[in-house]
Amino acid sequence: MKFPKLPARAEHLMEFFEEGLHSLGAICERSWHDRLEVLAEGDAARLWREDGELFSGEVYFRGTGSPEAANALTEVFPGCPLTFRLVEALWRRYLSHSRVCLSPDMSTKAPSHEVADKLWQAQFGPHAGWRTTPFLRTWIFSVVAAVRCEVQASEQSWSSHRFAFTLPDGERDNSLEFALDQMIQVEPAETEWPAIDSNAVPDWVGRALHNELALELSRIKERQQRFLRRELHRVDEYFENYARELRERMDRQHKEEAMRRYADRLEATLLEHNRRRTDQIERHTIHVVPHIDALLTVAEPAFAARASWQAGRDERSAFALFVPRTRRWYLRGEQQG
Repeated sequence: MKFPKLPARAEHLMEFFEEGLHSLGAICERSWHDRLEVLAEGDAARLWREDGELFSGEVYFRGTGSPEAANALTEVFPGCPLTFRLVEALWRRYLSHSRVCLSPDMSTKAPSHEVADKLWQAQFGPHAGWRTTPFLRTWIFSVVAAVRCEVQASEQSWSSHRFAFTLPDGERDNSLEFALDQMIQVEPAETEWPAIDSNAVPDWVGRALHNELALELSRIKERQQRFLRRELHRVDEYFENYARELRERMDRQHKEEAMRRYADRLEATLLEHNRRRTDQIERHTIHVVPHIDALLTVAEPAFAARASWQAGRDERSAFALFVPRTRRWYLRGEQQG
């Protein structure tokens, strides 16, 4: 979903800062209708001081139409760094990682051999002599991530996402993302919960976001490229005309010193031209910044069995989990006999 933009009014920003700083342990008092006295340390003080030492000062909330230059350290205005720092401090403080046992149905049963065989063949292709050991009740684990995505382009936009990944391989489970709210919580089981790889989850989220935002990013990219072409044309035209004028002036010179002076100016013009082009390219670069706000590890009923089948002359077997909700098999290691 997309978050609607709220009007950047001083009174709204002041209420947000006052409540947010209070929750981080700061002491705030309104000294005027557009000013807030702040006494903070630790996480709250890091909005102004990297070391988190005591900060005491007054924050001024500017109106949207103020013509004066803003002070980013003590003034709050639309798009100011202080607002983003406060938001990130709040999210870091309340980032949660929970665990829960869920089931789509209290009467989850193991599939019959015929159904299990048919689903296996549909998923992995036909195999001769397919058979399994008796099904044993177990759990399959997934991790669900609540993600805010910030897209920095000519216009900044935010979106909210829920991504589910099967552990430990990180295969995306789209159905769990939608079925999570309808699933029933069951009594916690005595099971060994898997550890979450802090490096793997951001990679999984990045790939999921790439697929989720592909259409939107293609539109943003097209718009950014159009703006970039316009700005590069403006920069090129200016510096090419200026360099041509310098060359014409240099051609009219007869003294070596004057010619050398114009040659130096031409070289400086070329360097500045390249710098301005690089600056425009950086300004029109699209940045996708995901923020993982919460993680939920889900234990879901499954049935474990060792499946065996004939592959040519070879006998193969694999330990596999069958998940009734998705009616899918998940392999957990394959052996060749």
